[in-house]
Amino acid sequence: MTRRLDGQYLTVTPASRESWREIFNRDVSATAFQSPDWMLAASADGHYVDASRLYSTPDGKVLLPLAEANRLGCKVSAASMPHGLGAAGLISDMPLTTSLVRSIIEDLMRLPHFRVAVRPNALQAPVWEAAIPPTWEKVKRRTHIIDLREGYEGWRADRLTRPKKGKIRKAIREGVLVEHGNSEEFVRRYYDLYMRWTENRAVKRRLPAMLLKWLAARREPLWKFRETAQKLGNDLRIYIASYQGQDAAGAVFLGAGRGAVYWRSASDTRITQPCNDLLQNEMIKYACMLGCTHYHMGESGGVASLEEFKESFGAVAHDYAEYVYGRVQRPWSRADVLQ
Repeated sequence: MTRRLDGQYLTVTPASRESWREIFNRDVSATAFQSPDWMLAASADGHYVDASRLYSTPDGKVLLPLAEANRLGCKVSAASMPHGLGAAGLISDMPLTTSLVRSIIEDLMRLPHFRVAVRPNALQAPVWEAAIPPTWEKVKRRTHIIDLREGYEGWRADRLTRPKKGKIRKAIREGVLVEHGNSEEFVRRYYDLYMRWTENRAVKRRLPAMLLKWLAARREPLWKFRETAQKLGNDLRIYIASYQGQDAAGAVFLGAGRGAVYWRSASDTRITQPCNDLLQNEMIKYACMLGCTHYHMGESGGVASLEEFKESFGAVAHDYAEYVYGRVQRPWSRADVLQ
């Protein structure tokens, strides 16, 4: 359909895979969270349906990945993207303008859902902030991003701190082994580390381990990692660091688009070798090999130690917002900070 929105004529249609991939490949700041393959993984269990929208203008095309949740035939919510599935927002084959984003927001307000939410790529924060009307709720967020436009050697020389360089050398010297893959074996090894990390936290906090592991599995189900590994293929790598023959730390790297993503990590906290530092070094090196211009390290939930860890690799904090519109507002929880 064609609508006149905020003085502009926009043709709004469902997004085909071909058009989506073409726009995704042309967007200079796109991340895996905005790819068609990611939507396939997000909708794999049937909880969400792809309701992405393609906007055609005289100057180019803009696409909004949008996952719809239905209950008993009722369009409950639409999100870009749902919690736990990353920050998405618009991708385009042309520069975004405030008036264009405002027009798309107007279209979203016409949707029949009780709730519509958009968490944009943090690099687009200024244009969204300028376009959003006061009728939308703003949920403040902060993420950390490394600028990789100087390449791997430039990053090591200008952004990586001396203590981190020392820890990376120490890990290599003491025989920490790093492997990567996206097979079922790597998914299982990573998930075992996630459960071990959960169990260690339970012991430290003197809480029932079985309860925390059950909650952890609900929060981060195994199917999500299986589906994302399967749907993204070589655009997803699971890195595993082992020490003395035992898996010690793992991380999930997303390499689709120009913005690489450090999506998830887990470690066995009983092993004190600096495995996480070496993992970051290897993922950043690979992001530079892919030609990525940015490395998204995600949100830290206000945990100072996590923010310091990311900043020691040269990551810069970016304040942005998630925007929510609708008649039913959801109480926000600490879990919402996860990408």
